Amino acid sequence: MGAKNKCLIMIIDNKNQKTNCDLMRKDKKKNQEPKLQFSVHILFLIISAMAISSFTSAAHFPQQLILRINNTSFTEGSLNAEINPIAVVCADNPCLVSHNMKVVNSHANGIELALYIKEGEKYMLVTEIGALEPGETAEFSVPLRYYYNGFTTYVGRYALISNDSYVKEFTIVEDWEKYEKSSNETIKIGAYVVAPVIALVLMFILYLVINNAEHRKYGKKDVYTDKTLFEFPYGKTPGEQAANGMANPIIWFFTIFFAVTLACLIAFSAYTEYSLETKIQIILISFVASLIVPLILMILTWYADIYEREPFRFVVGMFVYGIFAAFVTFFLNNVFLYLVHETPELLPLALSTAIISLIASPIIEELLKTFGLAVFSNHPEFDDALDGLLYGFAIGLGFAMYENWFYFLARVDPIITGIDAWLSIIMYRSVFNTISHACFTGFIGLVLGLLKSRPKYKKFYKIGIIPGLFMAMLLHIAFNLTAYLDITNLGEYRTILVSFNPALVVALGIAFAIAYAFASLDTKRQKHIETTQDVSN
Repeated sequence: MGAKNKCLIMIIDNKNQKTNCDLMRKDKKKNQEPKLQFSVHILFLIISAMAISSFTSAAHFPQQLILRINNTSFTEGSLNAEINPIAVVCADNPCLVSHNMKVVNSHANGIELALYIKEGEKYMLVTEIGALEPGETAEFSVPLRYYYNGFTTYVGRYALISNDSYVKEFTIVEDWEKYEKSSNETIKIGAYVVAPVIALVLMFILYLVINNAEHRKYGKKDVYTDKTLFEFPYGKTPGEQAANGMANPIIWFFTIFFAVTLACLIAFSAYTEYSLETKIQIILISFVASLIVPLILMILTWYADIYEREPFRFVVGMFVYGIFAAFVTFFLNNVFLYLVHETPELLPLALSTAIISLIASPIIEELLKTFGLAVFSNHPEFDDALDGLLYGFAIGLGFAMYENWFYFLARVDPIITGIDAWLSIIMYRSVFNTISHACFTGFIGLVLGLLKSRPKYKKFYKIGIIPGLFMAMLLHIAFNLTAYLDITNLGEYRTILVSFNPALVVALGIAFAIAYAFASLDTKRQKHIETTQDVSN
């Protein structure tokens, strides 16, 4: 067998000695070999070296291999094996099916077996199966896990391979019709029953809050009433006038209109294979799902200002600005990605994409969120640490809501991913991403409000943006990095396995609670000082 010039990537003999195969045929006219073929052989030689390294570690079979190049086979012959069933019907995703494999070892030496699945031109290791003695016949029960990939009927290609290069190639037909029907029915229930009920509950809660807000009196008489809601009050400075505009429903309407339009366009382009009804259903479910936690936290944000509760329109205005910031971020991030794809010579694509997602995106997002917070800090009602903390928190909530909606629409297909996995992702991001984004901007607002409430720092309080923004960027980068580490630790699992990211978010939540307690005490102290000064005057 060692004399033959055919092999897999590696051969293991009976004494477990590892021998590197000669994968390149010698040619007397070497200089006349086409460059493309030569490059392919060099690449395959590198793959072989990597396989040797993996063999020498502990595994009997490499993680990937190539059975043939340019119609040149690297196998010794056919393996005597039968596999049943060769067709599966899947009603769940993933779909677990047990296959019976009967193998006859007709060779003089003992063999070890492994199962591979074909992906492109390579075969990827699925599992190691077992060993047979010379002349032995054995049956193996091999459970295989199938994942829906968007096709009602899909033909998967597999190879049962022995360590002495004998191969049995076969196909398994996957039928996903039942799964598609059940998924579509679940989505219909979600769109026509669950989502409307949740939306009505949220609207009722919002109505109660608005009704409460309308009966409260703020500042000067008749300044913050329903009659003045759609007016643009005069501002003493351009910054104050811009802040007034952020609290006006006319601005909200245009922001939400364009944001919803963009989200719908993305959904229609992402689900090209689905019917119009299914697209609308996914849009509705994902929108309501992305709104639940941020909206409830926005309402709690308004109630959290226990000493001088500001008009509810201010909190809503900050929430809507957060949506606007996410809207702009979408375009900027995609511009960066386009430039990276168009100039691959600058940096490897994978490295540049990682830099954008882990570093560039957090910087862009925090800059945009902070810009709106800085603009609204010109408003006279933004006057203490608690105001800054809560307004920044509201901006982060709006940003997270819209970003999550994007993610639920374009990044995670509910049918391909699986309804249960989709819901788990929705719950995970709705809690952890929402809290994180809100805390990042809230901490910046805390610094701004703290400085603005001090008369001696009030003239240049915006210098607090620098340390606050730096802290928010570092926390955001750490958040993205821990999320990336959690994803890389998933391995072959498709469930949400988490460790680093939730720990960071819990720490952020504790830090925010401490910041809220500090801001509340500081605001109370400042109000007491102002009251004392007014009495003495």
